[in-house]
Amino acid sequence: MKNKFLLVFLILGILNCEADDFNPNTYDYLELALKWPNSYCLTHEGGCRDIVPQYFTIGYFRPRKRGGPDLQYCPNPFTLRNSTIEANKNDLLKFWPDLRTDNFIESKSLWQDQWKKFGSCYSIVASGNPYPTRRILGAFRKALGVNVDIVCEPDRSGDVYLAEVHQCVDPSGETPVDCDNKAKGCDDDPIFPYMGFQQNKDPK
Repeated sequence: MKNKFLLVFLILGILNCEADDFNPNTYDYLELALKWPNSYCLTHEGGCRDIVPQYFTIGYFRPRKRGGPDLQYCPNPFTLRNSTIEANKNDLLKFWPDLRTDNFIESKSLWQDQWKKFGSCYSIVASGNPYPTRRILGAFRKALGVNVDIVCEPDRSGDVYLAEVHQCVDPSGETPVDCDNKAKGCDDDPIFPYMGFQQNKDPK
């Protein structure tokens, strides 16, 4: 169970780092699909690479609406930057591999296509823009099914940033439980910065 929730945070970090707050669609929950590589290779034309992982790997991670319609290919001007893929190379190759090839360059099209199809439809993303605290807490509850706590930290100029997300588990360390749904240090709407964001250089 713990590994599944770590995967959720990993994918949110990878997919959400490229967009702005352009999407008016809302979703009811996030669906993480894990696939068994051996079965995939037996049931898909074109075959697989010689050696595939012997553990479940990510198939897709997508927002869903109860009762439809499916959220796919949401209009947006952004693409998944190569620098983001490169920065997450090891995690992508381990948890979200392209089973058809072990070539990292060729695998990039898989993750770029997943961004275009599903990643463009998330409602809170690391855009460099501020978000209301209640919206951030609500987005994580929607993604994880439990309340979290968040921590915000200011920079030297006083701008406040989303710095930490705290998830709580039961004493066994296996089952996620509600945290207090608190926001520490988030008096102002915190900024959710993307990789390479610089407040004094990036326009609001």
